[in-house]
Amino acid sequence: MASKKDRYELNPSTLMAEIRERGNHTAGQLLAVMAGGLVFFLLFLWVNVTAPGLELPKTAILRRQNADWNIRADRLSGRMARSGDMLSMLEVRDDKIYRSVYGMDEIPREVRLSGLGDIGRHQNLEGTALKKLNGQLDVLEKRAYIQSKSFDDISLLQQSAGDLAAHIPAISPISTDRSTYRMSSPFGYRADPLNGRRKRHTGMDFSCKVGNPIYVTGDGVVTKVAHERKGYGNHVIVDHGFGYRTRYAHMSRIDVQEGDRLTRGDFIGLSGRSGRVTGAHLHYEVLYRKDFVNPAYYMDLDLSPEDYKALVRRPEK
Repeated sequence: MASKKDRYELNPSTLMAEIRERGNHTAGQLLAVMAGGLVFFLLFLWVNVTAPGLELPKTAILRRQNADWNIRADRLSGRMARSGDMLSMLEVRDDKIYRSVYGMDEIPREVRLSGLGDIGRHQNLEGTALKKLNGQLDVLEKRAYIQSKSFDDISLLQQSAGDLAAHIPAISPISTDRSTYRMSSPFGYRADPLNGRRKRHTGMDFSCKVGNPIYVTGDGVVTKVAHERKGYGNHVIVDHGFGYRTRYAHMSRIDVQEGDRLTRGDFIGLSGRSGRVTGAHLHYEVLYRKDFVNPAYYMDLDLSPEDYKALVRRPEK
């Protein structure tokens, strides 16, 4: 039975209308559709994969925005690096100049980097630019805080200690009149006068008669008054601040007490021969930041006795 969709064609041989076969026509259409699909698929691959420089509009916008942020991050990273260099200079000046002048110890590196661990790990963070910047900022903030605290400490010391020049031990502990003393032993290594062994002499010995007046060499506070049979014998230690301390040893009389505040030139006692000695003398030491230094660097023994007398004060008898 013929369908309405069937098509008829005239058969020239029989002169009769016959139904046309659709097999070949349908196969041709299928092939045409498949060929068109293949063309579109190849075009899609070319546009999205093969064609150089071609990308979706949204991808292009995101790429440009990302490049812009990377440029900004690089600029900010450079500014932070320069700020870090400036902070490093402040840290060096703080340790070598400011803290040194006021007799304060340098801040150890492990303290300046306290809580930061390995500094290199923070400066070379792997990951996004934002993560690197966050690490750099963390380092700068903590270093800046520690440096700020150091400046606060220096300012506080400056206010409490007063004028640095007045506190440095800068005069002789006894009169510069050479008829009243003899420099029996300078600072440095020598043969011990009692056992002959080579030993470092940590101060200067002024050989003089018992009862020679002794004066403090800079403003400070008496931190120790000792009466001993051996060693330094009767002696006084004065803390001048700014890292300086002085010791006056082998005294016969001490006229100050612990806690007394002294001004350069104040009378503190008399020379003697107490403790481990071979004769009457004053042993005088200068310590800077817990290390012995040559007292000769801090006094002028060529100062006239008259000028020296104008610098010192004896109490009223």
